Amino acid sequence: MRYSTLFLGCLLSACYTYRPLETPTPAPGQRVSAQLTSEGSRDLTMQIGPEVLHVEGNVIDADSAGMDLDVLEIESYRGIRSDWHGERVRLPRVAVAGMQQRRLSIGGTGLLAGALTAGLYALYQVLGGSNSSTGSSGQGGGQGH
Repeated sequence: MRYSTLFLGCLLSACYTYRPLETPTPAPGQRVSAQLTSEGSRDLTMQIGPEVLHVEGNVIDADSAGMDLDVLEIESYRGIRSDWHGERVRLPRVAVAGMQQRRLSIGGTGLLAGALTAGLYALYQVLGGSNSSTGSSGQGGGQGH
């Protein structure tokens, strides 16, 4: 039970980075962050709000004209982030200045998992460890003759 809880904690604390797309068109299911052009941001104001710089979400479909995203987060030019709940938005290709894909960072996740494991082990030791001092004292406690 303890090991499964530790594994789950490490999994939930995984680190992700954004890297340039490996292909010109993202695959369905891929999580991407699209940086909008200033004109694209203005054109999409009615769908995503004013002055949006980045749109992050999961690709539903993509073609040469654009892509459909289930949006999870937007970020304004002022750095203000807003969470979304998977609302679908069509991003025309001409509205996108650049795009990156979300990837698992193996090194960062390993480092975080190691630090988390070490911290939990230290906490376990400080709070009593395995209580190995509960053995017998070597004196018989039997009946007296």
